Amino acid sequence: MVTQKHNLNLIQVLRGIASLLVVFFHATVNSQEITGKEFFGGFFLFGGAGVDIFFVLSGFIITYTSLKGLGQPGKLFPFMRRRFVRIFPAYWIIISLFLLIQILLPSFYTTHYSFMPGNFVSTYFLFPGHTMVNGVSWTLSYEIFFYLLFSFAFLIPNKKWAFWLAMLYAVAIILIQLSGNSFENGNNWINLLTYPMNVEFFMGVLAAVIIPRIPQKMSVPLVIAGSILFLAAAVFFNNGFYLLPNTFNRVVIFGIPSFFIITGIVKLELTKQKAVHNIFLLLGESSYSLYLVHLPLLFAFIKMTAHFNIQNNFVLHLLLLSSIVIICFVSLLFYKWIENPLINKLNTLVASKK
Repeated sequence: MVTQKHNLNLIQVLRGIASLLVVFFHATVNSQEITGKEFFGGFFLFGGAGVDIFFVLSGFIITYTSLKGLGQPGKLFPFMRRRFVRIFPAYWIIISLFLLIQILLPSFYTTHYSFMPGNFVSTYFLFPGHTMVNGVSWTLSYEIFFYLLFSFAFLIPNKKWAFWLAMLYAVAIILIQLSGNSFENGNNWINLLTYPMNVEFFMGVLAAVIIPRIPQKMSVPLVIAGSILFLAAAVFFNNGFYLLPNTFNRVVIFGIPSFFIITGIVKLELTKQKAVHNIFLLLGESSYSLYLVHLPLLFAFIKMTAHFNIQNNFVLHLLLLSSIVIICFVSLLFYKWIENPLINKLNTLVASKK
């Protein structure tokens, strides 16, 4: 398996790109629905594939950062504590803020949220099928599920056993999809277990395992091949061509290219760390904040353009691009002033009580 030698700057850049793809996807969809105008001709309809990149990245990063502790039960609690602190506090702050705005300014942002105790518990703890205050939070349910699955690797004494059990689980999901069975519209908990995109997390795990075995000369060809496949998939997706039914289609057309890209850039950077401009590093570091805050703010910006009945296509694009820049800046401030300090404070607080 790959070992921690460098800060992976290119991975941070890729995180930033993935988050921007999701932002541009939501700009495309909401602009069409609210104003009837196409954002960049609908090119970024494929932008939801940023989530596929995130899932493969998550599988790789979790394996990369946790490798030394695998097979050691004592490392389980610190792992889960770090994951809990990484996901929930920022998420709770954001959804609480947006629920408050919904109550105070319903014309600005509304989700028709049902303020019931059971609904609160489901939403705040990201149970599968929870009512979303923020339209991206469904992905966090699968992220947490992956963390729970990965936690078993700390309890299994042999790392190879843990790896092959993980691959067996991924293969089982693939076989379910190939057999024509799908539980995506059934019970939320069964869907959590069998959801096709879970495979992408294990693509990331696989990347962490095979990178040391890949020749260095293959790093650039992997990145190029993955990028070409990803762009080709984007064109096919935007034009309504699908290789496979249901969500498994995106796993194949976007997950596999993401696996190639991540494997290639990590192999490239483990040999020699690449210099990256700070703005790209900051965008990658604040990608989770951007992921959480962008959709409601973007929705509000687009509603405002519709309210003022702006028809000029150039002006609409300029305003929307400006709003995205502002949202990125807000996300960066949230990361710098709230998310990152809060994560550091909570981790330090828990560590000091040991």
